[in-house]
Amino acid sequence: MSLDLILKPVRVATSKPARQTYLNTILFMITSSILFGLAVFAYILLYYNYVPQIGIERVIHLQYGDGPHPYGITSLDTSLISQQAYDITLILHVPRSPPNLRQGNFMLSLSLLSPTYKPLPSTTDASTLTPTNGPTLALAREDILFSSRRPALLTYTSRLVSLSERLLALPLYILGLKHESEILHIPMAESASFPRGRKNIPGFAMLELQAGQEVQVYAAKITFKARFGGLRWLMYNYRIVSFVIFTAAFWIAEVLFAAIGWLVVSAVFSTGGDVKREVNGEEMDGSVVGVKKEGGESDGPELSDTPRTFPTYGRQAPLRYVSTGKDEPQVKDEDSEEYAALERGGLAEADDEDEDDGEEVGGYRGGRTDSGIGTSFSEGGERGSVKRRRSRGGKK
Repeated sequence: MSLDLILKPVRVATSKPARQTYLNTILFMITSSILFGLAVFAYILLYYNYVPQIGIERVIHLQYGDGPHPYGITSLDTSLISQQAYDITLILHVPRSPPNLRQGNFMLSLSLLSPTYKPLPSTTDASTLTPTNGPTLALAREDILFSSRRPALLTYTSRLVSLSERLLALPLYILGLKHESEILHIPMAESASFPRGRKNIPGFAMLELQAGQEVQVYAAKITFKARFGGLRWLMYNYRIVSFVIFTAAFWIAEVLFAAIGWLVVSAVFSTGGDVKREVNGEEMDGSVVGVKKEGGESDGPELSDTPRTFPTYGRQAPLRYVSTGKDEPQVKDEDSEEYAALERGGLAEADDEDEDDGEEVGGYRGGRTDSGIGTSFSEGGERGSVKRRRSRGGKK
């Protein structure tokens, strides 16, 4: 008894329902893990496709001597996206040289060109460019998606302040840690956006310094800083929270759709199995009925198991049917004792039957006999004829 109590939890833990539960749990955990990985991957794809780069920077190489003003064109590739606000800024690294200080204010012209624009090769002859007093390059109106012009100016310092600063920073100038230059940040646009459509997104940026060929520039850059709003702002500034929320939403949706799909597939397969079983059952029933019709003549009336005697012609003894409880009826063999007794009685009565004037034919009365199987009348007639035969034999 104590052993049964000890083994009872083991039997419960290893029973068929428990094993089925374990299997379902393992399958659910594996499927949930795979779906969770897919949810994480889906959020990463969403983030990198929906949230653009917050900062894009391109270097512009200025061309001198090709026209009245230095200019440069750079490719933007596919960094920008539509319906996103950008702050556009130009960064110029210029020396504080006498020509630049004498230049004073000068204009900067920025044009964002369509991706279908074909830039001219650098070997183009400057004499073919028009006009000479306006922009360096003649651009078609449909090529310009955005344009802006802003002024620029070096920071003013008096002679005394400039001299004092140079004297104090002289060791740094000697060691090369400081240079007599200035970096200018010129905002060219605020919250500039582009309509939906690939052809409306700029593919090139052209900068022109409208200060003549005397202006001196170390380097020029253009930067695009995305100004996020709405969902993009939330996803960028609260990355962990947005990751948890969106990943959980994706995972729950995947689990629900997987469960619905599993139920649909199970219902379809179970319905198909039921229909197949029904069809198989009908076929089996039909085959059984066919076998019955073929072997046992099931269309006609069924025969009972009552012993019967069948009449014969001439001097042959009647046949007797005896049921053995099996499906096949048995007919008494000619070698059996009953058959021999019947035959002896029949031979003894043969002469009397011939002298009868039609009362009995083959041991039965012609007007009241019936060879039907299973009828009470035929059985009675048979019994009567046998009795009469026996009585006649006894008389003789």
